[in-house]
Amino acid sequence: MENHEIYLQSLKERNTTAEEEKPPNILIIFTDDMGFADISCFGSEAIETPNIDKIQKSGVTLTNFYSSAPICSPSRAGMLTGRYPVRTHVPTVFCPKNSLAEKGNLLVNMYSYGMKGISPDEVTMGEALQEVGYETGLLGKWHLGEESPHLPNDKGFDFFYGAFYSNDMNPYEIYRNREKELSAPVDQSKLTQNFTREALKFIEINKDAPFFLHYCQPFPHEPVHASDRFRGESHGGEYGDCVQEVDWSVGQILDKLEELDLMENTLIIFTSDNGPWQQGNPGCNRGRKGLVFEGGQKVPFLISFPKMFPQGVEIEEMAMNIDIFPTIMDMLGIPLPEDRIIDGRSLLPLLTQETKESPHEYLFYFWNKKIQAVRDNRWKYHIRKWMDTHPYWMYKAGPLLYDFKYDYNESYNQTMDYKERAQSMGKKIEEMKKSLKKNLRGWKQQ
Repeated sequence: MENHEIYLQSLKERNTTAEEEKPPNILIIFTDDMGFADISCFGSEAIETPNIDKIQKSGVTLTNFYSSAPICSPSRAGMLTGRYPVRTHVPTVFCPKNSLAEKGNLLVNMYSYGMKGISPDEVTMGEALQEVGYETGLLGKWHLGEESPHLPNDKGFDFFYGAFYSNDMNPYEIYRNREKELSAPVDQSKLTQNFTREALKFIEINKDAPFFLHYCQPFPHEPVHASDRFRGESHGGEYGDCVQEVDWSVGQILDKLEELDLMENTLIIFTSDNGPWQQGNPGCNRGRKGLVFEGGQKVPFLISFPKMFPQGVEIEEMAMNIDIFPTIMDMLGIPLPEDRIIDGRSLLPLLTQETKESPHEYLFYFWNKKIQAVRDNRWKYHIRKWMDTHPYWMYKAGPLLYDFKYDYNESYNQTMDYKERAQSMGKKIEEMKKSLKKNLRGWKQQ
């Protein structure tokens, strides 16, 4: 097994900043619980997002893009490592130390081996970019551990300003690197303004060096908040006001990149960690946050880098946030770790339109440690499970087979008409389950 430190050392020796051409800056804007159709360019009529729409117009839109989990912590682990979250010891949401929620999770064995943060031997995107000469910063929500060795500064980020948990968890406090800056209760109506200020500072300070800024907006996760300036501005209530302030924040960052003449050499990604919770618009997709139906994991995805990608293009092929890490490494010519399975695939050929096919034959959907569903380019198969139909939530149904050519809403079960297809996809789930049971972390034989 290749050692975590050995891999990072090998990257340090090939520092890309030594090359003549400056590598691209990388900006990933990662919202919290934003629905598939909460932004204008994905169909919202109640909420206006002109700044986010600029990213869409200048780049590529993936219309079948998924988070790697329908809840916060696992999705973040999946995106940063390029691996299904269950491999990273992040199968569920982390809760504050000694809270009733944490004690309950430990009691029912929700955590992997009792670990309460991302595994220290995981390689994150931040760590990889840090070693090749990038200045790295994370703003907003971390949610991958509140103690060393699980903190942002331990896992690849030179600078951190934000919270360790979701904004509905107590105590919700703001840290600057390892030191607490704002104690609970924090005035959440000022959060977007504060994070925007820090984002602009980070870009200004690091304008001459390649930087990676991971802007993890805490909104529109409940409870939603907007500053006085944005209250009542949308047609989507306080939720819509909150999203429009997030859009304002994106606009401020884009303006700063333009001001510093950095836009041309900055890769920009906009997406969400999962589908909407109590409010928000999942589009015409079934389900919401916490469910492996499409509304829980299908999220907006925009990527802009006009030097390499076409502008104003929509791609329907399926992809997942585990693909972001390998795509960026491929762009930079940086090898991925070879001692472990990387479930994500580079989207570079798809984004440059060298190919019209997804790099994935199948994508798996997890709830906690268990696989709940699998999809290919046309079909999606769910195991038999508890359903989402209140007040019959104790009702089990399935297995379920949906044909996305005609039924992307997951409304009509086709298992009786396509028995062989259902059996073959069920077999894929069983094969993956056996693989994880045998080698959960995905270590490769050296």
